[in-house]
Amino acid sequence: MKIRLLLLVLVSVLVSACVEYESSTLVSVPDDEELASLMSSDNDLVLINGKILTVDANNSIVSAVLVRGNRILATGTDADVQALANPDARIINLGGATAVPGLIDNHNHFVRASERWYRQVRWDEVTSRAQALQMLQTRAGQLPAGEWIVVLGGWIPEQFTDSQAPFARYELDALLPDNPVYIQQGYGRGFANSLALAQAGLVPGAALAPGVEINDGELTGVLVGVSAFLSVADRIPPTPDAQWEQSLQMTVQDYLAQGMTSLLDVGGNTVTARHYEVLRQVVANHGLPMRVFYTLNNTNGAGVSAETIMEALTLTSPRSGDARFGQLTYGEMTYEGIRDPNGAEWNPDPQTLEEYRLILLRAAGHAWQIHEHSTRDDKMRVTLDLMAQVNASIPIAPLRWTLAHAEQASDEVIARAKSLGVVFALHSSGGMGAVAAAARGEDMSRVPPISQINDAGIVWGLGSDGTVVSGYHPFYNIGWAVSGLARNGQKLLQSTVSREDALRAHTLGNATLLFMEDQLGSIEPGKLADIVVLDRDFLSVPESEISAIKAAMTIVDGEIVYIINTPAINQ
Repeated sequence: MKIRLLLLVLVSVLVSACVEYESSTLVSVPDDEELASLMSSDNDLVLINGKILTVDANNSIVSAVLVRGNRILATGTDADVQALANPDARIINLGGATAVPGLIDNHNHFVRASERWYRQVRWDEVTSRAQALQMLQTRAGQLPAGEWIVVLGGWIPEQFTDSQAPFARYELDALLPDNPVYIQQGYGRGFANSLALAQAGLVPGAALAPGVEINDGELTGVLVGVSAFLSVADRIPPTPDAQWEQSLQMTVQDYLAQGMTSLLDVGGNTVTARHYEVLRQVVANHGLPMRVFYTLNNTNGAGVSAETIMEALTLTSPRSGDARFGQLTYGEMTYEGIRDPNGAEWNPDPQTLEEYRLILLRAAGHAWQIHEHSTRDDKMRVTLDLMAQVNASIPIAPLRWTLAHAEQASDEVIARAKSLGVVFALHSSGGMGAVAAAARGEDMSRVPPISQINDAGIVWGLGSDGTVVSGYHPFYNIGWAVSGLARNGQKLLQSTVSREDALRAHTLGNATLLFMEDQLGSIEPGKLADIVVLDRDFLSVPESEISAIKAAMTIVDGEIVYIINTPAINQ
């Protein structure tokens, strides 16, 4: 059966995120029966009449691709590819739409986000504070009475064009008097209504953490600093297991709607062993329609002391699972003693550095990749010194040890990393911090030197660091790397790269960071069939619009796992 689906300019309706976008009419759409067949058939899948950016060595652009099973069989012209397909192949006419390899995030706090995703409202792309408030009401109407409504990062006040005022308790009370409401802005501050404060035990006269604001004896609902907002965030009721599994699947669907087909979860604050138990349980019971990999970290087996970390690196395999799901890499915070704080002095003592060197040596001896949180140039210099000492006895280049974030990497750090074969995982999250710093008239150096790293010929990947300090949309990261524009439209990143280089970094570059460049990251014969059809032309839209690109269709392992859902589809 041949199904012709003409994909024009469209944008998805992300129901679980309560975000509505404009959509255009599809000229030709499959009916319900055809759509079900399209999503489940085992026949060949052929995409024709497209603008397919293969991201191969030559950045070739072809019009057609043939998928057989979960592998790409051929790319080329419509006629050549169709000649190789089975007679009963499913044929999708892209109508000139652009397709790219499945997008990979090299640094995402997925398991943490998935626990409370069903309660969340995401403001990643919202430009109106009034709309943001309306979305809270919409979410409340979708959940049981009295359920918590939360916004857990991914936004900054500067993105709102109508007002950047803080969210006051009385305002949130009037908006949602029957729901506890908690809003978190990165790791800087939070906002809560009266119900949330009361359920957290924050009332006038109670012992309050520093940063819980009081005005004329009344709590304002503004929570400044980590200890203040955690006094509310930590009191959000636990997510029941059944709801947690559903919430995790909702998270996956929202990621697929952005064209993300693979990610590396790096643990993070508030993550527990239970997060990974639920993830493994969902995979065992139902499977996931995207590729999820996760690190060994201090909450799922590594511990926090140098001794327990080295024991875990010795007793745990450096890679488990397959090309769909598994554990690989050690990080993101490899050792608490060398954590690099923002602003504060970084000066670990000699014993701590020696313990870290021993951890690196043990990791190298057991073929572990290191994924090291590194925002400061001084930390990167010391880290590279220690890595060089390890490299003197065990070559580390084959292990692709990774500096993550690298927001202040100097030319010296870049050159040293290149000489050692150390690679970079860069993220748009620094841009969020830079906007806030600029608004306060402070240093804006929290952006990585992308073009210098790219021009040095170092392997690097582009990711998000989502979902608290930034959003999770891959094309936001790509648009930021190309245009330099922050969430509020201000140009803060001067070190930009071409569209082709940014796309490569979010696909083949990240596949290389994950040791999967032979399987993922480009649309080439023999590779796994992860393909995203876009809602607009990546190569021709204005730079300022790249960040708004969405997936019209997402294919993982040769299966269509997401397709645009507008009212027109069901007509």
